[in-house]
Amino acid sequence: MNDDNHDKLVKAYLEYFKANEQYQKTGGIRPRRETRRWLREIRDLAKIRMNEVQDSYVNRRENSKKDEQED
Repeated sequence: MNDDNHDKLVKAYLEYFKANEQYQKTGGIRPRRETRRWLREIRDLAKIRMNEVQDSYVNRRENSKKDEQED
């Protein structure tokens, strides 16, 4: 089953949460790297999701205008 970008974003946040908890406990280099890795992943996925939301909005508006013109 393929996850959409929203699901990937949620999963990335959960992984970040785990890594951050470990970093808060130990303050070590590996947990810091993992925390930053997941933050970068969240940032990238958020940008993709932001574009999807914008495209969806634009498409809905265009379809709404077409339906109004047909009436």
